[in-house]
Amino acid sequence: MTPSPRPSDTADAPPQHPAARPRRRALLGSGLAVGLAAGAGAPVAGAALPTGSARAVPGGRTGAAPAYRIAIDPGTVHQRIDGFGASGAWWAQNLGTWQEERRQEVARLLFSPTRGIGLSQYRYNIGGGIDETITDPWRTAETFETGPGSYDWDRDAAARWFLRAAAEHGVEDFVAFVNSPPRRLTANGRTYGDPGTSNLPPENHQEFVQYLLDVVRRFRDHEGIEFRFVSPINEPQWTWDGPGQEGCHYEPEQVRDLTALTIEAFEGSDLGTRVSAPEAGEYRSLYSEQDYAAWLLEDEGVREGLGEFATHSYWSTDAQREQAAARMAEHPEVLFSMTEWCEMVGGRDSGMDSALVLARTVHSDLTIANVSAWQYWIAVSRYDYHDGLLYTDYVAPGDEETIQQTQRLWALGNYSRFLRPGARRIGLEVEASEQTEGVMARIPFVEPEIATATSPGDRLFRIEDAAGDDHGPGTFTYPGSAVFTPGCFDLLSVEATDGGEDVLFSIRLGADLEDPWDGSPVGYDLQNIDIYVDTRGDGGFTELLPGRRALVADGYAWDRAVFATGRTDVAERDVAEKVPAAMREALFVPLEDRQSIDGDVLTLRVPKSFLGEMRPGWAFQVVVTGSEGSMEADSLRVREVRATASEWNFGGGSDGVEDPNILDLLVPAGMSQAEALAWTPATRVEVHASAFLDEETDSLVIVAINESDQEQVVELAVPHSSRSLLLTPHVTAEGARLARGRRVPLVRGADGPARGEVALAPRSITTFTAPRG
Repeated sequence: MTPSPRPSDTADAPPQHPAARPRRRALLGSGLAVGLAAGAGAPVAGAALPTGSARAVPGGRTGAAPAYRIAIDPGTVHQRIDGFGASGAWWAQNLGTWQEERRQEVARLLFSPTRGIGLSQYRYNIGGGIDETITDPWRTAETFETGPGSYDWDRDAAARWFLRAAAEHGVEDFVAFVNSPPRRLTANGRTYGDPGTSNLPPENHQEFVQYLLDVVRRFRDHEGIEFRFVSPINEPQWTWDGPGQEGCHYEPEQVRDLTALTIEAFEGSDLGTRVSAPEAGEYRSLYSEQDYAAWLLEDEGVREGLGEFATHSYWSTDAQREQAAARMAEHPEVLFSMTEWCEMVGGRDSGMDSALVLARTVHSDLTIANVSAWQYWIAVSRYDYHDGLLYTDYVAPGDEETIQQTQRLWALGNYSRFLRPGARRIGLEVEASEQTEGVMARIPFVEPEIATATSPGDRLFRIEDAAGDDHGPGTFTYPGSAVFTPGCFDLLSVEATDGGEDVLFSIRLGADLEDPWDGSPVGYDLQNIDIYVDTRGDGGFTELLPGRRALVADGYAWDRAVFATGRTDVAERDVAEKVPAAMREALFVPLEDRQSIDGDVLTLRVPKSFLGEMRPGWAFQVVVTGSEGSMEADSLRVREVRATASEWNFGGGSDGVEDPNILDLLVPAGMSQAEALAWTPATRVEVHASAFLDEETDSLVIVAINESDQEQVVELAVPHSSRSLLLTPHVTAEGARLARGRRVPLVRGADGPARGEVALAPRSITTFTAPRG
């Protein structure tokens, strides 16, 4: 299901498209095993190999020193791979009406292991019933139910065609999932809910589960489709209270209760289908405020009866993947799967930009989160988004039945075609030959003229800041979403006023303060405002609050700070979780009774008992950052600046940890903002790899991603007992769709591993295969 965007906090997120974030850390993937025989894999269909694709000169030398070394650890064995799949919602009920030849073309591209990408899993959507109030007719699907216990099994014939087509191409692993219960059972008679409540009343849980039993049994007995899993819940944390698509909200306790009831019913039936849950929208839902891992896995009956613990990967960071993996490691007996993701960036992209994002996400989910299965969201899209493996311009009967392939399709094929169910991920390390550390910005402070002997209402100081400089060091760009209005991060002035027992800080921005998500008790939720004060005493802090990624310039150290966020309902919790204890003692967090907004001005009331009597010589800095509730693990509510802007993240920085997340700040006279925020990037690791042993094909599989726009020479070291090993590369790059390249020779040295050098094409995904001995 297409989930919501990422507002500051998830509780009341509207059903719109999310962000998909690039990842920050250099990744260590997986590997191979001992005893590989020399040889090469079977031919793979595709375009001719482009210039610069994975290749090696005779003797394994490319002539250029390797920029990366990939070393295999055959003794480290990770998770079993169950497969790769995609969802049939909500395109299959439309494309299933096409002419036979066109339908078969789509099925071949998705499911054929020789002429397509060979998906080994498929998710079938059990619809909640056609709801004419849903604004997008593609996002409502038929239900089989005609009344209590009565059915019309001829319904949803078009979508069922693709289910059978998947089986005919050899897919054996099917999931039946539900976005909304049947309309008859919902609280409001719709397949989307009302704000703040589940649309499935508890008294209807039993009927809903019986409906699932009847549907799954019907498919087994009459269509020959046995569902491995049934998933009764999809993205329960979102409210799904708008008419954009099917959806149903559940509180965590309701998730547990409905999951337990479904487990009990299916275990007591003649069906072999098991339960998949909770299909939350992001990894952090496992352990954060929803804590689905606790609700489901700490209940012994649910844990033992659960077929898989499933989650989605939208907008998740590598740090969140790590935390989710650690949480799931507490229950190694529970299968952990990633069951839905797509990039969700506006505008169609059929090229390598989004293909590399997909590949990197698969890599991170497999190697950091350690998931056993990876399933894409919408296989065919008619939308103006980075969301389909295939695009179509078909909308309604009578339109031309068009199909456009994307490089995302073939990038996923670099995994799905070669990693069949039963493959094992194994240890692998990627080492960059030259790696330099980045240097963080060291921001200056401003020393204003401070008035003394003031009375309430008197101005203490005022500092002006240039307009139009809300681009950090000059390179930062706003996110793509329209909620980020021009100037909303542009600091224009800071004024301090004597307020009697308080000091009133008035911060003017270049646009009115707003809360697009209506979750702020104050009325704004795009910005964080930090005020740092150096009283020129001894000691103090030279790092800013977590997530700002900047240090204090030499000669300054702050000993008072104010952190202002519009999400005052969660501010104290976030500070307690993110800010070190020593910093918390020097930090004041104004709640809603100490904040007010008037158009483009935010006023904060800071007690003099905290701040002290302001004196000439004090130095100040005011920092503007973007607000984000789904922040990195080491960040206090900061929206990240990435190398490339997305719908929900700033661009123009890096994907490392050395660039500041600061959009605007005060700059002393005689200095430019570029100088105030100057930083040096670290050497970016742009090659990532993972490796597997595939038991079905008895082969070694290595998947290497080159994110750079330059060819990268890589040395491979594979423990091997034979004199030589031939790897066959299969490349997805500009102009290539899983094109087979020339075989790469690796030669065993005196130290045991077979070694050789390959050149990875610019901006490519390459899968190397070889028979296992």
